[in-house]
Amino acid sequence: MKRTFFLSLLIVFFTISFVGCNNQKSTKELYELQEKCKKQSEEYFKKEFDGRNGYYINHYNKKLNKCFTLVSYNDGVRNKILLDINENNKVGGFSYFKEDSIMCDVTGKECKSEKEWDELIKPYMEE
Repeated sequence: MKRTFFLSLLIVFFTISFVGCNNQKSTKELYELQEKCKKQSEEYFKKEFDGRNGYYINHYNKKLNKCFTLVSYNDGVRNKILLDINENNKVGGFSYFKEDSIMCDVTGKECKSEKEWDELIKPYMEE
């Protein structure tokens, strides 16, 4: 009985270990995904924001397996947009008009300040 229990535990342990290892990307795969993200972000920025006073930062998020681009630009109003490049989807936006007048949201959640915006986008840009 003890032997069967012990063997069952070993089988479960090795199965979990094997599945866990298979879900991780190799260094080469990760590098290729980061480079693809960089290229897609650059192309998007050139197409959509060329000529504007702005810049972008791209980030491949391993945990979410997605490419995010944070675009900052000023067209009389200071703006920031967080985009999921692969889905061509806006994740959030921030616009600063004057001290007490901002528009701010991330995935539908409103925020009241730039500091709060920065905190809400961390999970997308730091993983």
